[in-house]
Amino acid sequence: MTKFSVEAKVGFFVVVGIVILAYMSMRLGRLEYKSDQRYEVYAYFDSAEGLVKGVQVEIAGVEVGRVRDIILEDGKAKVTLHINSDIVIGEDAKAVIRTKGVLGDKYVEIVLGSPQASPMPPGGRIDRTVSPANIDTLIKQLSSIGKDIEEITSSMSGVLGGKEGEASLKLIVDNIRELTQTLNETIQRNNENINRILDNFTVFSGDLKEITGANKGAAGEIVANFRQASNQLREALTAFNEITEKINRGEGTIGKLVHDDETIRSMNETLVALKEITEKINRGEGTIGKLVQEDETVEVLNETLSGINEYIRKEGRFKTYVDYRGEYLFDSDDVKSYVSLRIQPKEDKYYLVQVIDDPAGKREVTETTTTQGGVSTTVRKEKTDYDKIKFSAQIAKRYYDLGLRGGFFESTGGVGADYYFFDDRLILSLEAFDFDPDRNPHLKFKADFTPFHYIYVTGGVDDFISDEDRESFFVGAGLHFSDEDLKTLLYGAPIPR
Repeated sequence: MTKFSVEAKVGFFVVVGIVILAYMSMRLGRLEYKSDQRYEVYAYFDSAEGLVKGVQVEIAGVEVGRVRDIILEDGKAKVTLHINSDIVIGEDAKAVIRTKGVLGDKYVEIVLGSPQASPMPPGGRIDRTVSPANIDTLIKQLSSIGKDIEEITSSMSGVLGGKEGEASLKLIVDNIRELTQTLNETIQRNNENINRILDNFTVFSGDLKEITGANKGAAGEIVANFRQASNQLREALTAFNEITEKINRGEGTIGKLVHDDETIRSMNETLVALKEITEKINRGEGTIGKLVQEDETVEVLNETLSGINEYIRKEGRFKTYVDYRGEYLFDSDDVKSYVSLRIQPKEDKYYLVQVIDDPAGKREVTETTTTQGGVSTTVRKEKTDYDKIKFSAQIAKRYYDLGLRGGFFESTGGVGADYYFFDDRLILSLEAFDFDPDRNPHLKFKADFTPFHYIYVTGGVDDFISDEDRESFFVGAGLHFSDEDLKTLLYGAPIPR
């Protein structure tokens, strides 16, 4: 492999720096690269409570874009939507702010209209919108329902409570007992008549058979149907007779209600207890009474729910990313592997933890000083552990398209800078670490490009000002997943049986 001099390496680094500074000056001069992958539309909502930038825009449960911006305009929330270029939205489409689950994140759903509607141009406005429901309104409706229940229970208590209610209920039970007895007696008294009617139907069917000899088939069907109906009527009357006999014997729920004074007493005690509960609610006693009667309790509940909603909204911004990348080093003909965990509490700040398997190993330098005859001798020994795993722990802050990092880089202190292009699909990075006074620091330049959602490719030069001939060009690839991607993979994977 051709070796580069230190001057050539420094020159390469200076050229890369000039290119980055030129692009940054173009961005600061408001000359931006435009991506044709998405287009923007906007919609006005009476309220965009709980909606944040960057959340999904979905059609029929499928993500088709992101929320680009949320501003206040003319007393309404103007929400700018970034839609994928392959998605066509009609001018009669409707935008709805929905919630995932009961207390989940807010997102925007687009409900398509007629297929014959004209396509909405870039920069168009969605006129039909639906804002999210207000929790305070739901609390007020719940309070109104509680008052209605209170009035109903008060009315029931006034009708059925006390001695008058007990007397009325007992009178109703007595009337039911008399009705069942009368019905039983009627059935018993007319049992012979019913049997005689059924016998007459049998004789009539025989006569009808003789009369309708010419239509024997049709007459047979009619007779069969009458016989079946008469049998079913007999079974029904027999079953009804058994039911009335069980009621008279005090069996079953209705029988106990009619004959058992203990059941009547228990019902009366239940009504009295229900009346006491409603009176306590009217006096504002107990949890439900305070909820219905005291405005202060309702206000505290509203504040608590608002706090929970704010906490859940903040938690929704917390994102986690898992990453693996492999770099093939041309100089050593080996692969350097990284496993990364990125925790991002805010859009412009994240923490990075890495585990690195470096084929170059980890070098440890020890110096031993001995004094003999008044003369001190220092012996310097270098030892390389090729099986040693390296670690990185960094904190990063992003300023628009520029990101700065600091912390531990491959088990040594260091700093790094990243510059983002084309909606973060291309990232140029420069890292400097291992600042040993006896040798040049470890400088690494790389470029990551993401052509697909989960896969990216990488390339660059590692340790390019090394004074120990350890510089090497590299290429590689990697996989990266967010917490939402992992949830989708885990929930969508089939369970082995």
